[in-house]
Amino acid sequence: MKHLFLFTALSLSVLGAQAQKGSFYIGGQAGFNSTSTDVENNGNTVTTSKSNNYSFSPEIGTFLTNQVQLGVGFTFSGSRQETPNVRPAYNTRINRYGGTVYSRYFFGKGIFRPFIGLNASVLPGNSTTEYVGVSNTKANTLDIGANLNAGFGYGLTKRVTLVGSFGTFGFQRTTSKQEGNNIETTTNNFGLNANTLGNLFNVGLYFTFISGENQEGGK
Repeated sequence: MKHLFLFTALSLSVLGAQAQKGSFYIGGQAGFNSTSTDVENNGNTVTTSKSNNYSFSPEIGTFLTNQVQLGVGFTFSGSRQETPNVRPAYNTRINRYGGTVYSRYFFGKGIFRPFIGLNASVLPGNSTTEYVGVSNTKANTLDIGANLNAGFGYGLTKRVTLVGSFGTFGFQRTTSKQEGNNIETTTNNFGLNANTLGNLFNVGLYFTFISGENQEGGK
């Protein structure tokens, strides 16, 4: 299997000693993932599947208190999978869009602060499976998820903070209902270390565009 992964995150807030009630932040994250699977037999290499995935999630949030953060993210994502050496060969495209609401509670003071958080997401979408030379199958999809997570914020400057988070306990429900018939497929994922919002561990930069009540001169 060949795997290429590119992940960028730019989320904006201020934590550590600069996280104050009333501060606001904007930001988001973007990701791209390309995967191919090759099978080699007697010197002959055959690609059995290819897939490409992308996501873009801008976000905005505020600190309700010096410890409690509340934010919302808007997610746009898509994927395409090809199976050229399966009979019949088929290609699947999936598009999702929706939002995530999250809250975090930060402990302590200073430039390094751990947190615990709660996330909830709703992502409707659609999928199309093209059986090459045969037919197409379309479906409406819905992803619903929630998880408890933990992480840390490390203040690099008064406005820039490094933030890391990971899933600890979560639930995700994915439903796909085909158009033109009553076929509906539901997948439930529930357990420890489940992360319904992305990778198991994410790192991003946060930047504040409106300072909190305890910062002088908005610096």
